[in-house]
Amino acid sequence: MQVVRKLTTSTDLVQASKLIVWNRRFIGFLGLWPSKVNQPVFMFVVIYMIIYCIMGARHLIKNFNYPERVVANLTDNVLFAMILGKMFILRGSCGVMTKFLKSIEIDFSTEMYNNVQEKMAYLYYNEIAIIFLKFSTFMAGLAASLYYLKTFIKNWSAFVHGNFSYELPYPVHPFFEITDTTTYVCFCLYLSICIPIIVCGYSAPDAYVLSLTLHVCGQLATLSCKINNLLKDQKNYQHHVGNIVVRHRHLIRLADTLENKFNLIFLQQTLGTTFLLCVTLYHMLATSENGENYNVLAFVSYIICVISTILAYCYIGECLITESSGLRDAFYNTDWYNNPPRYTKLISICMIRAERPLLMTAGKFCALSLNTFTSIVKTSMAYLSVLRNFM
Repeated sequence: MQVVRKLTTSTDLVQASKLIVWNRRFIGFLGLWPSKVNQPVFMFVVIYMIIYCIMGARHLIKNFNYPERVVANLTDNVLFAMILGKMFILRGSCGVMTKFLKSIEIDFSTEMYNNVQEKMAYLYYNEIAIIFLKFSTFMAGLAASLYYLKTFIKNWSAFVHGNFSYELPYPVHPFFEITDTTTYVCFCLYLSICIPIIVCGYSAPDAYVLSLTLHVCGQLATLSCKINNLLKDQKNYQHHVGNIVVRHRHLIRLADTLENKFNLIFLQQTLGTTFLLCVTLYHMLATSENGENYNVLAFVSYIICVISTILAYCYIGECLITESSGLRDAFYNTDWYNNPPRYTKLISICMIRAERPLLMTAGKFCALSLNTFTSIVKTSMAYLSVLRNFM
């Protein structure tokens, strides 16, 4: 029975480690996997995105007197600006994150877990990370594809009625005039590169950061189980206390690393979601009122993609607060007061540190939590109401 249980545990942890493999594939598409940065690929994607943003700015300037077109432009191009920002932040964090990923490799080995309870505590958060990775990449791919194709559906309808136009799938103004079908098709194919860039540039960095944060949450949950189990062993109490204090300190450093390196991603996601949710809903309502109901599915998938991402960020912030604060109760519920003073002092210090929960913040301004998510949605809906009355 013990052999079977050990094999099962080992298999589960191997499956858990595939989360890193999937993240490496998506982030690697941008050339940004920390331990293997592909500079030519990164430069190609950055140059492509910069050219796209310039064409988007040209479109915005040209149509500045048309509010509907301005909203359509911002709905798309704010997202691409966010992707570019995420890429630069990831590039700047590669050195530190290489060490981070190296330090968590041991967490996928059976030696880190003393019993099934500890393993299950970690695998719970690992499973959440895998679900989000699959869901976010699927929704990003679906939204990007539908958004790209909606213009062709509109053009086909116009073509049937003998009124074909060279409207592009994204609101950009190229550096040349499109006057024939061949040029139009070639430029549309050029713009189709945006679809994998949206999947890997928008959702993949989020899945990457969320996966690592949930990994820390899972290890904090495992540490709580260790405290409840190991500190009851009076014979090896000294050894267990030392290991637990070192592990606690290590997890605090990991959480602080994620916060320090990615708080700007959290900030731009918070601000970007507030803005995108407002303008996208307005754009959807405006096009629906104009009878363009074929756009609704594209807009709905886009909105789900945006709002699920910020919900995930706020949820993992809440999880981190809960698990880091839970260590205080785990320490307190042991017989720490019946042990020698030097061990009591160590446990007391750990409890005092656990009083201040670990946080993920939006640019050091506000902590991410489910309350933050509620505030973002309320703010966005308030802006939408003002926008509809104004325009």
